[in-house]
Amino acid sequence: MPGIARRTFVLGALTLPAIARPAGAAWTPGGPVTLIVPFAEGGSNDDVMRAIAEAAAPRLGQPILIQNKPGRGGVRAIAALSSSPSDGRLVAQLPASAIRTALLEGLPFEAERDATPILGLAGSAYGAIAKADRFPDGWAGFLREAREKPGTLSYGTPGVNSTPHLTMARLLLRERVQAVHVPFRGTMHGARAVVAGDVDIMAGPVRIGALVQDGEAAWLHVWSAQRLPRWPEAPTLRELGYRLTVTAPFGIVAPPGLPAEAATALHDAFLAALRTTEVRAMLERHDMTEDYRDGGAYTAFLAETARMEEMLIGRLGLQP
Repeated sequence: MPGIARRTFVLGALTLPAIARPAGAAWTPGGPVTLIVPFAEGGSNDDVMRAIAEAAAPRLGQPILIQNKPGRGGVRAIAALSSSPSDGRLVAQLPASAIRTALLEGLPFEAERDATPILGLAGSAYGAIAKADRFPDGWAGFLREAREKPGTLSYGTPGVNSTPHLTMARLLLRERVQAVHVPFRGTMHGARAVVAGDVDIMAGPVRIGALVQDGEAAWLHVWSAQRLPRWPEAPTLRELGYRLTVTAPFGIVAPPGLPAEAATALHDAFLAALRTTEVRAMLERHDMTEDYRDGGAYTAFLAETARMEEMLIGRLGLQP
């Protein structure tokens, strides 16, 4: 599909009316609400979404049931919205990866195009590590050696076209250095490969910091807006001169044509849940930070994400 045409329907899909907030709205769902989670049961995303659902349910006066639909970067989960009634009883978690997957695979975006963004919720923390003492000067040392030995250093990620892959590719493109990308089936497999000396650095979710705590690895950088309390010694990308924050954000969307009063009630219930002590503790447990956006801001964010993802796919020559 040509880039311009593809961008047209993706941006059209995500440029939806902002959620209105009529005074005194008192909408409640007419039965249990189903929340589709596009990840397997028992993972970090599932844990967080279950905590949010549990906290939001009393505010809606109905239980919120979790339906796990893993696979295809979130596209499969949100596809269920397109043909569902706009009665507020079905919503879905939307990971940013769904947009990338659709663009890469040239998938029709009609299902997601008709979705109603409710709110942005949170994002995961990421970063990159190297074996302890491998680069005494940190990221600057890696770049210096990469320039001296073009194409000989390597970096691992959890997979091709993953958020860590795209972020590292962006950094190397800006620095005009070459390094070999080594995708791993699992994040910790790559982290252990760093310690073994099989790859020079590993980029991924900050759980790779477990090896830093054990003294086997050192942070090159983290990708959050501020330094992480657990690792205050790790510099952010912004501190290193990059105007870049990467959190793999996610939010909640509903079927098309959702009435404003229903959208407002869902927004308010999920936002209240996000701010509870229990949900905050769950976010911290899984190294996630709040990334709240209301309906209008979340709509604009998704449109901008689609634009940026398509640009990166073209510049980096990514393939499905």
